Amino acid sequence: MIRRLSLVLAVSISACQQDRLGPEGAGQKPVPAVAFSAADEQRGPPEPYAFGPDFYRTGVFTGEGITPTGLDCSHSTAERRDCRGFLASDVDGARLDVTVQTPQMAGPFPLVALIHGYAGSKTSSGDIASQLLAEGYAVLRYSTRGFGESWGQVNMSDIHAEIADLRSMIAQVADDPTFAINADAVAITGASYGGGHSWLATLRPTFTTPGGATVRIRTVVPIAPWTDLLYSLIPNGRERRSVDRPGGLKLTYVNGLYASGIRRNLQRPYPNYPEYFIGWHAWINAAEPTSVDPVYRSIVDGLAGYRSIWWQQSFWQSAATTRIPIFQVQGLTDDLFPLPEAKRMLLALQTIDPAYPIATYLGDLGHPRASNKAGEVDYVLDLTKQWLAFYLKGVGSEPPHVVYAAVTRPRTEAFNPANVIVVQSYEQLSTSSLTKDFSGSAVLVNPAADPLAGFLWDPFVLEASHELEPLPEPPESPIVPNSLGVYEVPVAELSGGSDILIAGQPLVHLRAKTEAPRVQINVRLFDVAPGGTKQLITRGTFTLDNGLLGAQENKVEIMIPTYGNMWQALASHSLRLEITNVDSPYITPSRVPSVTVISKVRLEVPVR
Repeated sequence: MIRRLSLVLAVSISACQQDRLGPEGAGQKPVPAVAFSAADEQRGPPEPYAFGPDFYRTGVFTGEGITPTGLDCSHSTAERRDCRGFLASDVDGARLDVTVQTPQMAGPFPLVALIHGYAGSKTSSGDIASQLLAEGYAVLRYSTRGFGESWGQVNMSDIHAEIADLRSMIAQVADDPTFAINADAVAITGASYGGGHSWLATLRPTFTTPGGATVRIRTVVPIAPWTDLLYSLIPNGRERRSVDRPGGLKLTYVNGLYASGIRRNLQRPYPNYPEYFIGWHAWINAAEPTSVDPVYRSIVDGLAGYRSIWWQQSFWQSAATTRIPIFQVQGLTDDLFPLPEAKRMLLALQTIDPAYPIATYLGDLGHPRASNKAGEVDYVLDLTKQWLAFYLKGVGSEPPHVVYAAVTRPRTEAFNPANVIVVQSYEQLSTSSLTKDFSGSAVLVNPAADPLAGFLWDPFVLEASHELEPLPEPPESPIVPNSLGVYEVPVAELSGGSDILIAGQPLVHLRAKTEAPRVQINVRLFDVAPGGTKQLITRGTFTLDNGLLGAQENKVEIMIPTYGNMWQALASHSLRLEITNVDSPYITPSRVPSVTVISKVRLEVPVR
């Protein structure tokens, strides 16, 4: 049945390719890479990768002949000019729902494009827009295609669709003399889906409008974004090489967000998801990913090749000369777009140019299980406003290009700026490393069927589409006894008697032996109090397949990176490491039955 589904979806996707407009595979062929020393090759940009053609759909359900274009400024007040309506994208004429606001004072105004989260609309982030207006910026907000009241279909931030839409919206606003926009001073920001847009906007930081103005994107502020969408949604445990081997689907997130994005609007009586997107979703929920399957290959090409800044060779080739200032905000407790999404870009840009103008904030922000405390959100917004003031208006001193890392505190504890550590580089987050070698072995048995298969997605995950809103307490991690190895060490034993501050990504090393062609190994690290209460510090996942299991006697030594955190563990507590084949419903377990013997387990904990 799965093979039949794959064939049907492959035919469907092939048909969808005919709906593309504009370039597809052009510009994606390998180009000469920047040269690095051997010491830097694990820090620099990714090696060029030959992606297949893009999948996106434009030119249908555009609203042409139904929804007139033009902006109505009757909502203006004494404090702001407020114009709302629809503008036609230069991509295909799709009518996008737009709001442009400017202060009621003489321009020209620097422009901030504020992009909403997945399944959101232009009405999102109104409080942030008001603060930006008060600072003297013009603010552009619009519903991306297929969301809100906008026409068109959702293409998940595709560079040929949504990112081209973004340039079109900016250009039309810049060309309207009544808005008095300073086209030479433009910034892009947004959370989650908007953060992905922000990163991808750097591919063309300078462009010419139909009216002849030159637009310059001076800075971007991606908040809780992805940089490699393939790794974010289907992680394989290889932070820099998501394309090498298939991983495991983040089941709750993908299904929860997919469901939340289905539009039910009688004024837009058509499917806002295109056929290829529906096909991808159905296939990834039904099939075991394999590198040779044409549907999975199209997902790899689509998510990594055309929706992820990490894999854009044109960005890396120009980064050293364009030097677009970037302030990235990433969640340490965000299990959708975790720390590696920021880390890979920070290290690579600083390898190209050690003085690259990039600052990073890491905290308890973003998607579940983040807390998004009001105090921390305000703290980050203040840093953002300082950043924009300097790079768009030349006001104030140059912001430091540093790493801010906030220690994760209990949800009931208010945010305290004193818990924010500031260092000059990512490597300075930790000052040493503590290790614990565990003796003995454990047997992990992966069942033929997911024991939690009936739990398709947690309603809790629907909160993930909100922009930095307070989130509820996450559910307990599942325990599948016949697929669980448990290793525990007192913090005092690990540290020599003192509390520790975990700073970065704990690593799990182990030896695995199995006859199975594919094995998924998941790890969870907990802080366990003397009374037995445990809190999840971080987690990780790694997929073994035939490419690694050809070792002698089917044994292989692996290292599993966790997502990381800044976490204080008290000396009276213990660290509990759980190793399992099943972390469902968070990660879809492998559908390949397996028995895996793990041994020589080592926990490596970065601390400061």
